[in-house]
Amino acid sequence: MIPQSLLNRFKKENEILVIEAGEIILDFHKYIKNIPIIISGSVKVVAEDDDGNETTLYHIKPGESCIMSIMGVLNNTESVVKAITLEKTEIIFIKPSEVYKLITEDKSWFEFIMNLYQTRFEELLRTVSRINFKSMEERIMDLLLQRSKILNTKVVEITHQQIAAELGTAREVVSRGMKTLEKKNMLKIFRGKVVIK
Repeated sequence: MIPQSLLNRFKKENEILVIEAGEIILDFHKYIKNIPIIISGSVKVVAEDDDGNETTLYHIKPGESCIMSIMGVLNNTESVVKAITLEKTEIIFIKPSEVYKLITEDKSWFEFIMNLYQTRFEELLRTVSRINFKSMEERIMDLLLQRSKILNTKVVEITHQQIAAELGTAREVVSRGMKTLEKKNMLKIFRGKVVIK
């Protein structure tokens, strides 16, 4: 979580935008123009394989930023991820020049980056563990519960195709898994949404 003093400074010195759900704020193979700091709402960060299949890596919540954006700015490299808003999201966009400046000026900014890096690394380890050791039903429930927690609702608006894309699998596999979960009374499936029981 970003220190309040830094957040206050960023609010004074940078533009704050409200972005609707489903908007791309960072795309693959683009140079990074701004670093997002989330004030409210949430953003998912996805990776892409050689065949164009996307997998969700992590979510950015209020008070957080995208470590891949920060590292891209520091190393002057193109983005290897895509970031998409999950809901209406309020974001401060920090200029890359400020990122360099703050590292030398403000210890709390450097600590924020290091803590964020560690958090994201641990999330990636959990993702790898889910892929390697959990059943498809468990992976689907993990995704739905995580989305439910982020959006603070038991009704998650998501399609089978979107779940399949996030988990890097086929829609048919997701459909079978969700039917199994519905039979176990863990969720209720509707068109374009799922109610978590």
